[in-house]
Amino acid sequence: MSGPPLPMVIDALEASGKPVVAAIDGVALGGGCEVALGCHWRLASARSQVGLPEVNLGLLPGAGGTQRLPRLIGADPSVDFMCRGAPVKAAQALKVGIFDQVLEGDNAAVVQAAVNFAARQLSVDLATRRLCNGKAKATSSDALDAKRKEYMKLRAGEAAPQAIITCIEAAASKDFRDGMNVEGTEFGKLFRGSQSKALQYMFFAERQCFKIPGLESKPKPLNSAGIIGAGLMGGGIAMCCAEAGMKVVVLDVDQKNLERGMSVIQKNYARSVERKSKSQEQVDKLLANITASTSYDSLSQCDIVVEAVYENMDLKKKIFATLDQVCKPGSILASNTSYLNIDEIASATKRPQDVIGCHFFSPANVMRLLENVRGPRTSPETIATAMAFGSKLKKVTCLVGNCGGFIANRVMGVSGFPYLLHKGLLPHEIDEAAEAYGMRMGPARMNDLVGIDLFGRERAKAGIAQPEKNVFDAIYKAERFGQKNGKGFYKYDEKRRNSRDPDAEAIIQQVWQNIGVQKQSMEKEDVIDMLYLPVVNEGFKCLEEGMAIRPSDIDVCCVFGYNWPRYRGGPMQWASAVGLPKVLSKVEAMGLKPSELLQECVKNNWRLNSKEFLARTSATWNAKWSTATSKM
Repeated sequence: MSGPPLPMVIDALEASGKPVVAAIDGVALGGGCEVALGCHWRLASARSQVGLPEVNLGLLPGAGGTQRLPRLIGADPSVDFMCRGAPVKAAQALKVGIFDQVLEGDNAAVVQAAVNFAARQLSVDLATRRLCNGKAKATSSDALDAKRKEYMKLRAGEAAPQAIITCIEAAASKDFRDGMNVEGTEFGKLFRGSQSKALQYMFFAERQCFKIPGLESKPKPLNSAGIIGAGLMGGGIAMCCAEAGMKVVVLDVDQKNLERGMSVIQKNYARSVERKSKSQEQVDKLLANITASTSYDSLSQCDIVVEAVYENMDLKKKIFATLDQVCKPGSILASNTSYLNIDEIASATKRPQDVIGCHFFSPANVMRLLENVRGPRTSPETIATAMAFGSKLKKVTCLVGNCGGFIANRVMGVSGFPYLLHKGLLPHEIDEAAEAYGMRMGPARMNDLVGIDLFGRERAKAGIAQPEKNVFDAIYKAERFGQKNGKGFYKYDEKRRNSRDPDAEAIIQQVWQNIGVQKQSMEKEDVIDMLYLPVVNEGFKCLEEGMAIRPSDIDVCCVFGYNWPRYRGGPMQWASAVGLPKVLSKVEAMGLKPSELLQECVKNNWRLNSKEFLARTSATWNAKWSTATSKM
């Protein structure tokens, strides 16, 4: 493209000696919003939205938005408008002063209204309408400092919100040209930085994961859903389905469990009313969409049934055998298992082509990821319907292959936390490094949240626990289960706030003594390598085995399933930023067996976005699953 840069165009509009009125119908985001701010007045249709969402891409509005908006609506509200990055509807934009007039009608009506409006402004002194002539009003410097601290928490680790606030401070204290210089400087820093690259990568990765190469089948209707299991997971899935407008049957063969589960759903919605995120009328309609049942016959006409009971293969196979008998032909039979073999579950039915994994993450009504897990006999129509199901529920939906742990649990399950814990680092040291990297919760705190007893009990029952040599077994033996009983790797107060616990650390140090390990210190960067390079290596193995379509799908699973910091782009993007030769060298130095695909990338000098690499991984996926489909 050629022509003057956008800031120059906007300056010319603003300097015009004739009234310039922006006619807005639809969505005015980013540069479109900045053009409108350069106009003397802004008229919009009632269906319009306006926003400056650049923060979501690790950037800031770079065509005067950080300088004009605060001069229009004030510094404090401008911080929220730009740092939240969400568009606002026309009525709200009118209320805060972004729009001068909102009217009903289509595009032609808005344009005509703008023409008529401009004709009435010929005698107005336009200098009073040029935002470049004013200064932003701030409640106080303390108010902007408070906003800075607020967004340090709300968007922890992100550079763009802090840069935006710096620009808004300039709008409140400097003239327009000096403020524009600050905006240009801050924009340049962000544009050249790694965060904007990672966030832009994630923007496209999130949209790419819905695209399944070669899938031409159309989805089946999705008007009704059955959920088996009224626990926290089943209840969360039921809420998602109800909010998507589906009729939902929640089934639990235990009447008390069913009543308890329905009560939790009702309490969750009651809190929504208290927080004013939903009205009572909305909640009443949602609850009317959910029916409780103890009979499998109530699932007979459901378009999709999602089993969400605890992880026991025999129980799941028994449930699917029953579903095979009661569900209508063509109904999608889905399991919410987090790691069990989908094909073995499907073998309990006479219609394995209709069986798929729909792995939600807890809490299902909050976490955005849905892993759809295809088995070797899952039909293209079932896959298309499961992907449409995720889209209907507004989930970020990835299709993955049938392997232990699938993608998110598999790759994150090999993190170096156990290794570091047995090499002389205490839990708080590992967590501090992980959280400084951007993880919302370090691995020790995460284990305490999930419950150390979950795997500890299984190891003890199986007779493989070694509390003298294994820190996890020792912590479990001491009946330190995590948050649920107030003590795990940390101790917890009545508000579940954690602090270091000398008793837990004494248990860990005793294990160290037993296995001949001394207390170690390590730089945070080295801790991060030890924690997450095994995750990267496992990601390459998933691609190597045809369990993921593309590397960005692995990143999407980790960002939306495990809260990997979005501004890092996920483990595969992080590996790209580190450099694959360096990653391979570090993986080998850790004593791990490197993925053959990682070695191939380094040998051929492939990047993860190179045509050769993507062709290689696409061919692997196609070979894996086209062969499986042909055997049906």
